Amino acid sequence: MDAKLANLISKVCLAKFNSLPKTGKPKAEYEWSILSAIVLVDAAKAGDPTVVSLGTGTKCLGADQLSEKGDILNDSHAEVMARRGFLRFLMQQMTSALKNGTSIFELNSESRKFSCKSGISFHFFTTHSPCGDASIYSETSRSSDEPSPKRVKLSAEGMTGGKLLSPSASDAMAQDVGKVRTKPGKGVRTLSLSCSDKMARWAILGVQGSLLMMLLDRPIYLESVVICDGTDFCNEAIERALWKRWDPDVVEGALREPFRQVKPTIVAASNGLMFQFRKNRPVCGGGKFQPAPGGIVWCSDVERNALEVEIGGRRQGVTKKMLATPAARLKISKIELFATFAAVWKAVTAAGSGADMDTLRYVDVKNRSRAYREQWDALRVAVFPEWSAKPSSLLTFDLCSGGK
Repeated sequence: MDAKLANLISKVCLAKFNSLPKTGKPKAEYEWSILSAIVLVDAAKAGDPTVVSLGTGTKCLGADQLSEKGDILNDSHAEVMARRGFLRFLMQQMTSALKNGTSIFELNSESRKFSCKSGISFHFFTTHSPCGDASIYSETSRSSDEPSPKRVKLSAEGMTGGKLLSPSASDAMAQDVGKVRTKPGKGVRTLSLSCSDKMARWAILGVQGSLLMMLLDRPIYLESVVICDGTDFCNEAIERALWKRWDPDVVEGALREPFRQVKPTIVAASNGLMFQFRKNRPVCGGGKFQPAPGGIVWCSDVERNALEVEIGGRRQGVTKKMLATPAARLKISKIELFATFAAVWKAVTAAGSGADMDTLRYVDVKNRSRAYREQWDALRVAVFPEWSAKPSSLLTFDLCSGGK
């Protein structure tokens, strides 16, 4: 990717965020957050970037706050919010293709699988280095796309608040590089793995997840990671986190078609445009910024709830009385994405081929994605042996029981 495209991607992402209502955004006087987005580039349309999903957020629920109904977001980090919004976008594009509308997809009438049209690529934008391994670096390992005289020293070193999944010397906060970590959080430890680890997984299995892999001929990968101007980061650390921390021969030996390991290009924008709510901005009057309590998620081409505001894993503004009802769910929660997938699946397969999705457990449907499951099983042995598994009870909901 050239610097011009990186600058354009940064520009359109910041502009889209700025165009959204203030509700859910950080308070400029004392709060910070992270903005991440996924951008579509279509070579057939002059290669101009289009934001298709974005999210903000820095929070993650502790293990004692997780829901067995799939109705609460476990992880509300910006990277995860943007990716979940992207899943909504993909399913809307599938629906549009079925109706012969404008879509990035084509449907093979024989295999009943979707494929991306030629020239389509996706790129990731962020205003912060991914938590976990990508955020651990020293000044000597800092890198920049700018010539040395123009480099700006933003910080001497980077550290992560993520905890080692398998602590060395009983120190879960040791800044050992190349390790799998859980996300930081107050109180009971979280079960969510760091964004560095999740993005490393996306670089092999794709960002579409197991459910949508059942409807696609090939995984969908992110071709680049664009870092917002003014961001503290280390190019080498991000590359290490996403693909360099593993023996390439071991990874290659574990790969099965149609999966591959993608090595996204890491590019820093240099257009002078900075995220208004970044953590490292100057503090007025002393003190320091605190993380915003909630976040937002937005995705394009979605008729209902294109923009949602999240706090504590639920929709903001829902009364306490309604917290356990569908009214409190975000459209990017597991159960809502499952419901959207079920509707697309029924439309694609037509006239009830197979069991009714409404009565199948979420975990059972995920396990039907055979190619994805087998590839993940192989990676768990060869590449991600430390990867943790959440309690099975968190995946056993269905649309009938979960909809009540």
